[in-house]
Amino acid sequence: MSLRAREVVLAHMKERERKASRRKWGGLGFIFLGSATIMASCPLYAFSLIGPDTLIAGLILIGGGFGLMAWRPKLKDTNEALIVAMKHGNRLTTPRLALELDISFEKAEKIIRELVKNGIAEIDLEHQDPDAIVYRIKGL
Repeated sequence: MSLRAREVVLAHMKERERKASRRKWGGLGFIFLGSATIMASCPLYAFSLIGPDTLIAGLILIGGGFGLMAWRPKLKDTNEALIVAMKHGNRLTTPRLALELDISFEKAEKIIRELVKNGIAEIDLEHQDPDAIVYRIKGL
């Protein structure tokens, strides 16, 4: 892998890690705020006295916090495929793409066909693999 491609992949992975950390702490903040809203609205022994609007607001904040922590944004599938190819010397196969992105083989094949159709990838005749067709990404 070229030095430039390696820098791009490492920068992408670092950015993903930074955003995941922000989502985690933001989600925990929402959970704390929702719990504090519910607990501060009345004494602990009098949950039956909590107004429905306060309870609903607290539960929405808690649910939003868990949702924010669980959400994992994704790049467009073709961009993810290009990053996988950069990691493996600008070569891409259907099984490798399916395993790296944790998707089905059919979806991986569809992504590769889209790359070929757009002129980004082509079949690599120099690199032979007995198990799969190897594609080379142009320009990387």
